[in-house]
Amino acid sequence: MKLITGFYAAGVALLTIPAAALAGGIAYDCDTAADHFSELSLPAGGGPFKVTGKVQLNSLAVSSTFIPIARIQVASAATPGHPPKMFAGFSISALPVDPKKMPSGEASIQMLSYNFNGKDDEILPLSLMTKPGTVQSFELSYDLSKVSVNLGNEAKSFLLKDADPVVRIVCSTGEFLFTDLTITPLR
Repeated sequence: MKLITGFYAAGVALLTIPAAALAGGIAYDCDTAADHFSELSLPAGGGPFKVTGKVQLNSLAVSSTFIPIARIQVASAATPGHPPKMFAGFSISALPVDPKKMPSGEASIQMLSYNFNGKDDEILPLSLMTKPGTVQSFELSYDLSKVSVNLGNEAKSFLLKDADPVVRIVCSTGEFLFTDLTITPLR
């Protein structure tokens, strides 16, 4: 309950911060223990908008059940702890590995993937070559009929119609730092 209250307070605080103060974006340190998750829903307004920012994997929590993952999505509003009916966005995840067996000596493999309405995530193959902890820039734009996701040199669009979508951030079993996070209306 304390965690949910904290997220609610953070969401309310975001609504009361002057627009000029958000010009550089916000930071959100999404840090969860093994086998737990955290979510944050941010209002996006009723019109077209874009979401920009950066995300970085900072640490993994050890779990034999779940992999460390963070998702950012344009989604239909949902009760906290329940999945939205519709969503489109991307995820960044890390697969723990034995560093002795990796040529780079890394303890994980980082990957990016698109995710859409509960379908299997579509992994971006070149993202597997990215060193864990690399800052990943992203942009999601919503034009009232589709969500376009841009990750570096990769882009993909997904059909999505919702009268009052939110920006949803979910993370599990690790620490992911979101920085320069902005939601701006499109004209």
